[in-house]
Order: sequence, then C-alpha cells, then structure tokens
Amino acid sequence: MGTTFDEKLADGIALMESGEYPKAIDAFKACLDLEPGNAEGYFYLGEALSESGRADEAVAALKKGMDLAPEDLDGLTALGDVYFEAGRHKDALACYRKVTELQPKDCDGYVSMGLVYNAMERADDALKSFARALELDPKNVFALNAVGDLYYGLGENDKAIAAYRKGIEIDPTDATARFNLGELYYDMDDLEAAERETLEALRLDPDFTMSYLTLGNICIDQDRTAEAIGYFENYLKKEHSPQAREMVAEVKAVVEGLKEELRG
Repeated sequence: MGTTFDEKLADGIALMESGEYPKAIDAFKACLDLEPGNAEGYFYLGEALSESGRADEAVAALKKGMDLAPEDLDGLTALGDVYFEAGRHKDALACYRKVTELQPKDCDGYVSMGLVYNAMERADDALKSFARALELDPKNVFALNAVGDLYYGLGENDKAIAAYRKGIEIDPTDATARFNLGELYYDMDDLEAAERETLEALRLDPDFTMSYLTLGNICIDQDRTAEAIGYFENYLKKEHSPQAREMVAEVKAVVEGLKEELRG
C-alpha cells in the first residue's frame, strides 16, 4: 500500500469506487495521519462515511475539511448532500446557497437548491431554482431531469415527459432520464413504453440497479414470473449500498415468494 498522502488517497478512492467503504474509510484516516492539515482527506473521508450510512460522522469530517478550506466548492456540495440525505433541509440549503454565491455561474448549486425545495414541497421555489440553472446552462441534463421529477411529482405528466425527452435529446447516453421516463410510463400503466425506456436505461448503464426493480415489477404485472425473478436477482447481485439494506431485504422476500409460486 502507498506511503505518501497522494498514494493513500488513491488507494482510498479505488476502494470507494469498488464499494469497499470500511477499507476506504481506513485509507482516508491514514491520509489524515500523514497530513492532518489537508482538507481533501477530510472531504473524501466524509464521502466514504456518508456512503456507509454514518451521516453524523460524515458531517463531522466534512466540517473539519471546511474549517481548513472554507470556500472549497466540492466540500460544500458534499456537506450539503449529506445534510439533504439526512433530511436537514435548511442546513443543506445553506451549503448550496453558499456554492451559488462563491460560483454564481455554476448551475449545479441552483439545481441542488431546487431539489431541496422540491423535497420540502415548495414547488414554486424549486421551479425558480431550476429555471435559474437552465438560464445559465440551457443544456444542463441534471436540471432537466430535476424539472421532470418536479412535474412528475405534481402529476403534470406531459410536462415531465417533455423535460425528460429534452434531456435525452441533449445527451442520448443519460441513463437517468430513460429510467425516469420508464417509471413515469409505469405509473401511467403504459407497460410497453415503461419496459422500452427502462431496458434502454440498463443498456446505457448496467449498474443502474433501480432499473432491475422496475423491470421486475413490469414482469409481475404481466405474469412473467420467471423473468421477474431474473431481474430481481440481478438487482440483489448489483446493489451493495448500505442505504439500500431495507429494499434488499424486501426484494429477497419477494424472490422467495415468486419461487414458491412457480413451484406451486
């Protein structure tokens, strides 16, 4: 293993990318033993802790990084993301707002603010934030997907579809927009369109685990039990996030039930 800060950091990043979060956490802690004043070590440690579902520790690590580098945009964004996931909406907004103040022409901060407003059911504020982001960058697919999600949540399906389609037009390789479209069509009971879009999301990104769940549900609705089991088992093979533990347990139970049904 590496002995310099940069080597240890590279080790930690590689471990995090392969989903080995406990080992990544140890590597980033070793970075900080080598250079306790290096904010980057705290930011990566915070990210690994967050991925492990240890939100309070993640916040503490990211705050230490921010003390060392108070205007680091990646650190501020990461802290905002952890707050957002923990449901601390006001704290998340403060982080994202600071990002927009430090970098007024970077639209991602506005998109993130909009996502928080949407979660708080403040649709008008969310739309204003997304509109500001799209003023800065009309081809921002992150913003267009967020607009689609907002309209989807409001039941304005035509507007949601238009936003997702615009994102796909700009970036045909974006799996998220395809998945979102598939989910929307599924909710509209258009199973053929739902399957088409979700299969395309999987073709673009075979590790987009939620796609397997949607396809499994489509197969159940069409009495394609064996295919449903296949999709759910693929989900179980690929989903290793600590945040998905409850969903993994539910899917395991569903698979057992479907197999029982097939044995009949």
